[in-house]
Amino acid sequence: MSTWNTITVSEAPRLTEKRLLKAIARAGIDLTEQTIDERADGWVIAGHSKYEAEGLGEFGRDVSGRHPGSRVEISEEWDTRDADEQGETVCVYVGGEYVPNMARTSGLVPVNLAERIAAVRTALTGTGDLAEAARSLADGLDGIG
Repeated sequence: MSTWNTITVSEAPRLTEKRLLKAIARAGIDLTEQTIDERADGWVIAGHSKYEAEGLGEFGRDVSGRHPGSRVEISEEWDTRDADEQGETVCVYVGGEYVPNMARTSGLVPVNLAERIAAVRTALTGTGDLAEAARSLADGLDGIG
């Protein structure tokens, strides 16, 4: 499964491209078509990997730990061409630590999954269109709608 990866480093005023490249090397990150852009609010590293990229967590802990007050946000996206389902995970690191309550995963199931399941259950009682409810649930799980 290949992934598209975006790493955003903010609130790290002493971070330079040279230091960023050293951190990438320490973490062993190897992205295809890697780009590094300095922006007004920080740095953005982007690229893709043939499989899930390695070293992203190590990079987040390393850079956020070496630059107090900084925040490293790592986004990994994939789609149904390369995985069983489409989706995105976002991990956040502050002070050298992973911050689980700031992380998120999306796209793996439909946003309204509970409603779609309820529609199937309702249809099973005979008060709804079972075929339509099942189709809607299956499409949502496939990332179609």
